[in-house]
Amino acid sequence: MKFLSAIVAVGLSTMAIAGCGDEGQVTESFAADPVQTMFATAAKFADIAVGIDPWEVVVCQVPQGTTDSLYEPIDVRLDLASTDIVAALTPVVDYFSRWSHGQYQPKFTAVSGVSIGVDEKSEVCVDRALDKASAATRGVLVIADAQHTEVAVGGWGRPGTPCTKNCSAKQTGRAVYIGASDFMPYWQGNPPLDLVEHELGHALDWPHSSTSMDNFGSGLYDSDVDVMSNSSAPRETFPETRNAPGPLAINMYLAKWLQDTHVASLESGTRSFELVATETDLTVDGVRLLIVTVNDSLVLTVELIKASGDNQHLLHDRVVVHQVEVVGEIGYERRQTVLSDDLLSGEQWSNDQVQIKILEITSDQSVTTASVEATVLR
Repeated sequence: MKFLSAIVAVGLSTMAIAGCGDEGQVTESFAADPVQTMFATAAKFADIAVGIDPWEVVVCQVPQGTTDSLYEPIDVRLDLASTDIVAALTPVVDYFSRWSHGQYQPKFTAVSGVSIGVDEKSEVCVDRALDKASAATRGVLVIADAQHTEVAVGGWGRPGTPCTKNCSAKQTGRAVYIGASDFMPYWQGNPPLDLVEHELGHALDWPHSSTSMDNFGSGLYDSDVDVMSNSSAPRETFPETRNAPGPLAINMYLAKWLQDTHVASLESGTRSFELVATETDLTVDGVRLLIVTVNDSLVLTVELIKASGDNQHLLHDRVVVHQVEVVGEIGYERRQTVLSDDLLSGEQWSNDQVQIKILEITSDQSVTTASVEATVLR
């Protein structure tokens, strides 16, 4: 299996991708090494998840009587300036700094707002924010001052058109859009930020995950172990929590937040592996991600998640297994399906292709580890 240092980007067609709530996912498979293909698609965005990432924060005024059915038909409007929202986003910066091990930092800047007309849709908010964005801005974060209905998605995010170096949001269309609900006064100045983190994940070219491979694009966000699924899971267990769960190791690896030395692979036979928890400081030696190749477009990923910090809602440390299907044109379209989200010491998971045994999970004051035996059965 070829890892990041050996990957040469190949020429693949490009397209702009929308965000949460969209169902039009591309399902074309690639006849190639699946990890190589994932890095080839990630290479289309190159430095998108490394370094300082400038975002403009824009409030969009939605008129009373709007005909867009996305919005709740009430007169209440958010009374916050973009400067107030930027101040509230400090934990988001910290979240990404921690999970990237200091390699990625979104930088939010408040700018003047935009507005839409009575008969204009929410998408126009983003179009107008992009139209006036500065050349140095790589993404726009648009907060509507109106709340969405209870049945509508809370927002969406997109990486935009692929671009390999310091590309302006004007050029790429990279954007996040969110309704007003998470910033309303009833949060008493302490808004939940998990949805913002989820949508910024899409802007980093990360896909959804789900417990069912048949429900992608159908709004099924039911995995508690991943920011790109049920991002509010920590808050559902501990109401004062404001951050989402951490990202999956495969997303961290493709974002270049993990290096080749943090990843192990298995293509045949049986081997034992010592995994350390995903978020462990990179100065600690050890594998964070095991990739088991199934076929030309499918791998299984195995990782250890420690029930602390952003993942304390999980209540105990566990090993999780995902199926990653490499489809579509860019990373946003991968299908990442939970196969097992709570493997403990002495337990195992298997299908007709792979078997994963958890020999032991141990933890001391400095590091949590899992001894894992993996077998390719085919």
